[in-house]
Amino acid sequence: MGLMGLLLIALAAIALALTATPARAATSGIAGLTRHDGFVPFWFDPAGRVLIEVPVFDQDVLYYVSAATSPGSVQAPVDRGIMSSAVIHFERSGSKVIVDQINTNFRATTSSAATQEGVADSFPTSVLAVLPVVSESGGKVVVDATPLFMRDAAGISARFKRAKIGDYKFDASHSVFYPKRMKAFPENTEIETVSTFTSASPSPVLRNITPSPGTMTIRIHHSFLKAPEGYTPRVADPRIGVNSIEFTDYSKPIDERPVTEWIRRWRLEKKDPNAALSEPKKPIVYYFDPAIPEPIRTAVKQGLLWWNKAFEQAGFKNAIEAKDAPPDMDPMDIRYAYVLWIQRDERGFSSSGTFIDPRTGEVLGSKTHLDTFRLRTVANFYDAYSGALPEDGSGITIADPSLVSEDRYNQMPKGQRDMAFLRQALLAAHELGHTLGFDHNFNANLNDRSSVMEYPTPRVTVKNGKLDLSQSFMTAVGAYDDYMVRYAYTPFPKQQEQAGLANIIKQMHDDGIVYTLQSDPRYTWYDDRETPVENLRETAAVRKLALAHYGPQMLKPGEPIGAMRDMRLWMVYLEQRYAIESALKYVGGMFQNITVKDEARPLPPTQFIPADEQQQVMNLLMDAVDPKNLEIPESLLIQLAPDPGKNLEDMSSDPVFDQLRAARILAALVIEPLFDAQRASRMVALGARKPDTYTFPQMVDTVMAHTWGAKSGGNAQQRALLRVTQDVAMQSMMELGAAADTAPEARAYVLDQLTQLAQDLQSRKDSDPLTAAFYRQSARDIQRYLDDPSDNVPKNVMPDWGKGPRSRFPQPPGPPL
Repeated sequence: MGLMGLLLIALAAIALALTATPARAATSGIAGLTRHDGFVPFWFDPAGRVLIEVPVFDQDVLYYVSAATSPGSVQAPVDRGIMSSAVIHFERSGSKVIVDQINTNFRATTSSAATQEGVADSFPTSVLAVLPVVSESGGKVVVDATPLFMRDAAGISARFKRAKIGDYKFDASHSVFYPKRMKAFPENTEIETVSTFTSASPSPVLRNITPSPGTMTIRIHHSFLKAPEGYTPRVADPRIGVNSIEFTDYSKPIDERPVTEWIRRWRLEKKDPNAALSEPKKPIVYYFDPAIPEPIRTAVKQGLLWWNKAFEQAGFKNAIEAKDAPPDMDPMDIRYAYVLWIQRDERGFSSSGTFIDPRTGEVLGSKTHLDTFRLRTVANFYDAYSGALPEDGSGITIADPSLVSEDRYNQMPKGQRDMAFLRQALLAAHELGHTLGFDHNFNANLNDRSSVMEYPTPRVTVKNGKLDLSQSFMTAVGAYDDYMVRYAYTPFPKQQEQAGLANIIKQMHDDGIVYTLQSDPRYTWYDDRETPVENLRETAAVRKLALAHYGPQMLKPGEPIGAMRDMRLWMVYLEQRYAIESALKYVGGMFQNITVKDEARPLPPTQFIPADEQQQVMNLLMDAVDPKNLEIPESLLIQLAPDPGKNLEDMSSDPVFDQLRAARILAALVIEPLFDAQRASRMVALGARKPDTYTFPQMVDTVMAHTWGAKSGGNAQQRALLRVTQDVAMQSMMELGAAADTAPEARAYVLDQLTQLAQDLQSRKDSDPLTAAFYRQSARDIQRYLDDPSDNVPKNVMPDWGKGPRSRFPQPPGPPL
């Protein structure tokens, strides 16, 4: 064989070797592993790796991180469900592939490709992980995706640090994959990890609920979804509370604001586009956790289906369906709207999260957490009111008969059962309303329960000398909810959409239905009536009757009498708590309406609150802290023994119930906020604009008249209670007098009032030695304070709730309910 022949053989051998290399690489690292085919094919290596086949390069892929389990603490800022959403690109760089999170906050939606690229290059992206290439064959690239999954993908460490509940770090050595919940489907792939976080100095919040202190393990779920196409976004409007995504659009003309908002909603299309009322091509289906027991399951399904009446206003029949989740359904699967039944260490909020397309606002799935403690809270309300309810059971909310099939619920008092189930239906309507794209509406009380997106307390009234619960909670979505569904979901021809949406807002305003900013005084959760005057009067009457009838009759047979000191007592004693919070916003407040230019019937952007209305509010607030209304009857106090079942060092376990400390909590709830530095500055500024408005000196004088100016009469307990309100008023004024961030005129006025009070107290006398000593010491405290207000300002006006684990609460825990 000649030289040429040998050369040809050598070249052939080299060519064969080169062509064989990819084939060998294709099996390198995945040989013997099972391929799970789907949108993002993957292989699970029992040695501790997950390999994926890159579905597309340099194209949008939706990526979501969720918590599959939760810490179990109300205070932990983590719950089961969506934690983050992103648009990612897989991008090749030699022997590695980067996972690059695209910046969707800055765009050019209608400009040329060059302009869009220029905007993209003007802002940073975030590389989430760098993945080594394991094999490559036929254009398919397989990478080791373990670095993407074995990290603190949900930002748990940062969330805990912000919440001040411990310095926890992701521990890769104690984290593994959870193959039981790893699946691939044609349009989505689901990967789950067992993720461990450790801390050398764990906080009590988590130390008390983790089996091993300093080690917390939860499961984290990762979802990849094929980016959907063909959805048309809809613009948001600030005058109605449909949630939205927001971004800066540099393709807008220079004389327009670049900020763009598109609402969050499901893709809902009519089967018959020409029909006024049509079933959807694809309904919105919610699946309910098998852990939800009957008949609660029926109640929450009914609450969800309330929304179908509103969707009929938007042209859709049976838009929403409620189904039981099949036993093999993965709750974390991105494709499903899933309703979870959540247990926590104590009562907490229910909540919802949606999987949205960050590019458009389209809702693709959701996870809702229904907190089981809420039922207990509502049952406690019934117990607290039970002594003043009609003996014949009348005046009680009627639940649907289908909700009372289980014997154990039939054994409950009928009113308690009905009230709890109806509240659970309302809770489901509220939380699932969030997943439909709807924000809170804390103005719904202005239009007599116009929205289930309000936070409600039970509506309790006084009728014929008894408490009436016949309207305890809503039984359907409200008028505002109809408008919200119409705005989000009514189909319009493209050229008619802008006019159609504007007409919906106009009709809402024509009906007198109001939606305001959070800064508006009318925006308050847990209030009920149209005005704070109505609310304060009604809750005062209910409180008086409920407190007079609070007693052992609410206890179960064999329950210790000391159990009367639990949260049910506070539900009654602080019955006016949320009415007070609502009313306080009116004092020195200003109505703020959301208006737009060229609106058909514009509301004034701002409005003064009438001075006489503010004075009425102030008078009722002062009634709430009148010693006669702070007093707890001795017939009840004598029964408030310690609860033998309590191990918390809070006020419910003190050897002797301290009614003066309870009164100080209520007095501080009313008086201390009146002397808020911002409120004082606002009242001074508003008074300069409109002298006949309710002024800061009038407010201060009203408080002084009902505390230090009140006569020290009544029985011994009422005289002691007056000292409580006097001390709260004095210390609240001291706080304002030392505030550097308030109007100097306000500070000067309260300092002058304190000076006059100290002078007056020097000549005050009282036959009661405690009162006389209190006067003398108060005068000395004021004199010392006036020498250097900032150095002698009181540390706490509101008393601590306790010395033990609950000492973080300055008052009895409030929301939820």
